[in-house]
Amino acid sequence: MDLFDILEKGGALMYPIMLAGAAAVFVFVERSWALQRRFIAPDGLVRALTSLVQRGDFATAETTAVENDTPFARVAVVGLRARLGGRAAIKEAMEETGQIEASRLTRLVGVAGTVATVTPLLGLLGTVLGMIQVFQDVAEQIDPQIGVLARGIWQALLTTGAGLTVAIPSFLAYRFLLGRAERLSVEMEERSLTLLELIISHQGAAGSAMGSGAGGQAPPPRGESLDGERAVPEEGE
Repeated sequence: MDLFDILEKGGALMYPIMLAGAAAVFVFVERSWALQRRFIAPDGLVRALTSLVQRGDFATAETTAVENDTPFARVAVVGLRARLGGRAAIKEAMEETGQIEASRLTRLVGVAGTVATVTPLLGLLGTVLGMIQVFQDVAEQIDPQIGVLARGIWQALLTTGAGLTVAIPSFLAYRFLLGRAERLSVEMEERSLTLLELIISHQGAAGSAMGSGAGGQAPPPRGESLDGERAVPEEGE
C-alpha cells in the first residue's frame, strides 16, 4: 500500500495533516539555516566593533554596524548613537532593540509547535468520524462480518497514526529551534553588554582626560600676574 492509498483510505482529514507536516518541515529548514551565529552576532563584527570602540573611532564603528545589518549590529548601532546620553540612555536603547531582535529570532518557530499540537487532534477526529461511519455501516447489515468491521477500524485509525507521525517530529523540531533561538539571544545579550561597558569606559576615560586638561593650570592669586610678578594695583583699590 503506497502513500496515495493511505491518503485515500484515511479520509479527507489526511490532507490537512500532510499539509501541516509540510509546513513544519519548511519551518525547520528555514529556521535551522537562519539561526546561525554568523547571521545573528558574527565573530568578525564583534571583534571589529570592539577594536574600533577601544580606539574611540565611534563613527567608523557605527558605519560598520550599519553595513553589517545583523541583529547584533542593529543593537550596537542604537548603543553607539546614544553614547552621549550616559550609561542609562545607552542601556535602555540597547535593551529595547535587543528585545525586538530576540523576538524576531523565534519568528515562525511557533508554527512547528502549533503543528505538533493540532495534528494529533486532527488524527483523533478523523478516527472518531471513521468509527462512526464503520459502526453505522455495520448496524445496517443483517449479518455483519467481523472482517468488515476490522477493515473499517484500521482504516479509521490511519488518521491517528498520521497525526502522531507528524506531531512527534514537529514537537522535537519546535523544542530544538526554540532552544537555539534562546541560546543565540542570550549570547547576543552578553556581547551587547560587553560593548556597552567598552563604550562607557571609553567615554569615562575621555571625560577624565578633558577634565584634567582643563584644570591643569590653577588661576593666579589675587594681585599676582600669570608670570609671577606682582600686579600694580589700580587707583581706587
